[in-house]
Amino acid sequence: LRGGRLAGPVREHLNDKFQGEFEKVFVGDFEEQDSQDAFVGKGGGVMTAMRQRPEDEEDLALLAGSSGNALAPPAELRFAVQANGGDNAVYMKLLPLLTSTELSRREFTPVQLCPLFRVVATLSDHRFGGAGLAEIDAVLDCPLLLPAAECSTVENFEYLPTDQQWSVTAAYFFAASWVRQLLNSFVYATGEEAEEAYRRAAEQTASTYTAESQGFVASDVRSKVVSRLRALVELEGELSYTCGRCYHFAPPGTDPLPVPRELFDSGALGDLADNALSLAKKDKMTKEERAALKEAKKQATKLAKERVKSKQKRSKAKEKHQAALVARTMGSLRPLDPNVCLALGFEDLAIVAGGKGTQDDVSQGISQGVQLKSCGGPVVTLLLKLLQKTLADSLTERKSVSFRDRIQGNATVDDDSSDNPYALQVTREATSFADIALASCEESSRKSFELLDGFLEGGVFASIHEHLAVATVLRTDDRATEDDDDEEEKIVSTARDIFNCINVLMSSELLTRSNTGLRFLGSILDQIAKGNREYDSSNARRASAVTMLESMGLIMDSVVALLTGSYTGDMDFALDSVSCLNAICDCSRRVSEYDEDGSADSSSNFAKLSEVAHKLLKQGWPDSVKLNKSNVGKLLSLYFGHSPDRIGALRYVIDEVLSEMPALVKGKCVAAFETCSHHTFGSYYSSSLEYLSRELASLLGSDATKTKDPRVAGKILEKLERLIELLSTLFSLTKHNDSLAKKNVILQQLKFGSKFVEIFVGKAIPFFQVHFQHHEKAIISIIRDVNRRCAHQLHHIISHGKREKDSNLAKEAPKAKKVLESMIHKVKMLLKKNQCMTAMETVELAEKDLDGTKVDTEDDSDSDEEDSESENEYDTDESS
Repeated sequence: LRGGRLAGPVREHLNDKFQGEFEKVFVGDFEEQDSQDAFVGKGGGVMTAMRQRPEDEEDLALLAGSSGNALAPPAELRFAVQANGGDNAVYMKLLPLLTSTELSRREFTPVQLCPLFRVVATLSDHRFGGAGLAEIDAVLDCPLLLPAAECSTVENFEYLPTDQQWSVTAAYFFAASWVRQLLNSFVYATGEEAEEAYRRAAEQTASTYTAESQGFVASDVRSKVVSRLRALVELEGELSYTCGRCYHFAPPGTDPLPVPRELFDSGALGDLADNALSLAKKDKMTKEERAALKEAKKQATKLAKERVKSKQKRSKAKEKHQAALVARTMGSLRPLDPNVCLALGFEDLAIVAGGKGTQDDVSQGISQGVQLKSCGGPVVTLLLKLLQKTLADSLTERKSVSFRDRIQGNATVDDDSSDNPYALQVTREATSFADIALASCEESSRKSFELLDGFLEGGVFASIHEHLAVATVLRTDDRATEDDDDEEEKIVSTARDIFNCINVLMSSELLTRSNTGLRFLGSILDQIAKGNREYDSSNARRASAVTMLESMGLIMDSVVALLTGSYTGDMDFALDSVSCLNAICDCSRRVSEYDEDGSADSSSNFAKLSEVAHKLLKQGWPDSVKLNKSNVGKLLSLYFGHSPDRIGALRYVIDEVLSEMPALVKGKCVAAFETCSHHTFGSYYSSSLEYLSRELASLLGSDATKTKDPRVAGKILEKLERLIELLSTLFSLTKHNDSLAKKNVILQQLKFGSKFVEIFVGKAIPFFQVHFQHHEKAIISIIRDVNRRCAHQLHHIISHGKREKDSNLAKEAPKAKKVLESMIHKVKMLLKKNQCMTAMETVELAEKDLDGTKVDTEDDSDSDEEDSESENEYDTDESS
């Protein structure tokens, strides 16, 4: 059907056949009534007055509560879309099918609903040669015959009979899938009319669609699509509640999940309390009776604890089972078409009353008392999550799926690759830059760019800008939120979804590795940063690297303002924010590589990210937030890694923050850095060591080390001395404070300390050789410091691991020994070449503990004798 090669009579035959079958099975008609008589339902009063009554007597009985069907819960006609106050022509018969006494009609017929309608919609779709979706528009408006809304409430659902619980859950499942299929079909009737010239050029493509071509008015069908989205959110909310409590419901094609054994236990353990009370009532008890009473009380206490433990175990098992049921059921729903994301740009979901929604407009609107609609909401959340998934799927390179795999069910039903043997091979003359660019792309990339082109045309990314601007203003303006916790939670939830979408876009290399990708990236950035909805794919040109970096800077400013404009105790929100900022920074670096004149500089973006991470590290967090390496460690990595002055950042943390740890009481935090405590000391320690090594590699790998200018070399030696001084400070913390010398800390010290020495030996020693004549004293002093402050302590850690039989330290020991031995030989060669052997003397290193105290050991092991050579250390002459 989608290939467009069916003969007209065949298409008409198929249309009559499938549409007639669909209407016969799934669609019900209303009676036409002249009177306005009330129709009162007897099964819960769900209908107080109804102008339209179903023609089917069984359906009418369901609504009246008089059907006598044990499978049928109270019924109601729900989710009607009545345009201009008119009546609906038909309704969907979902509950009658699921409460039928015929097994095939109840179990198998509802499964055919969405696939059959997809065929009907394809036959009517103007894109594939049909007359337009307006032929079947009645189903977009019509109500659904479903269980009454009261059936899914907490008070009522669990008291329904088991069969009715299944009917309610199944009805919500198929209703949600049905609404999803409606959206998938009718979203292709929401396109605005294009300019006449562009429309004529695009008429040859099967993917072109507008509201007029499908027989609709764009504003009307968009309003109906948004109404269906709201209905979908409500249905999925009810389904997520009922499917987690209906253990015998299973989505089509699956078996019910086995119920955990713990849920069958009643929890009624034996109780000896009666026996204990009877004994306690006696005034005089024998010795045996007192012993029996004591034993009875002991057993009663034990059993009481077991009851509590059993109850907690059953509660956890129940929650886990319900979560599995919900996840499986929601994952089995009909997938939403990626183009449903276009609803983000519809007028009905606009959040600014007038204006284009720029941040300046929003701020001015609040100051003038202009009403803003609530930020976010369930529908927007649904669309943003769909947008994130769509972008992740389309911007990630995948192998194309063959036609055979699709027909065998190994691909999504809506995958329309070009290898369909029945597809028309339409050829058209390239009329714009977009045509030329898309024609040069691979098939997978072309589909991704076509999807992005549709999103840009529909203003999806401009809508993201508006939501981001409103969320920023509402969160930073006290007059807008007025300490409303629910509104704050909604703003944060919406912001996190936006951050995730931006993260996916900025992380895609597909948008930065070609001119076509960069063209789309520039347009996307323009909409997100400025809210510019004016986009014409026929005249779009690639933005310059400088322009794209400016747009990225504006987006970063919005994200930073949203995060830091008001205090947040939500660590997940903070991490999503910095992940988004980090993705923007990485993208800006890739974009800068395409700048030919070198005027594009992305360093300011990295500095913003480092500053944000610094603020988050300094602020206090609620006790409910567990600080660990996954959050504190990540923030430290961003703070150190993107700081414009990394040595300054390391010096501040090591000298000002970690230096307070020895005097810090357990359970408290450092005043200047409230994320630093005994619990997070390991994250701070390992991150500092890691970035000291990275900074050493960066310093010795720079172009400045290639010069032979003594003045430049002197500056490098000064920075090297500062790094060694900071390393010595870190080593002293664990050496002189047993409370800080935990196993994981010592392991990181050995790992990154040996890495520091390895870089020092590999890069610093050759540099010393070049500049030894001019800086002999400074070089020998640096070698002495590395030896005494670092190498000695690493030897002590290796010996400590051997004595304590620490397997983790034992794994790192061979590499560390090799590095230290290499340092000995390299320094000997350096001094020998420069005739300074007297500056070094070889001594046998005494075995010491971590704190520097000597350890008495007996040389009774052959392995100790074998290792004695590596324990011969050198020392430099103090007089040199």
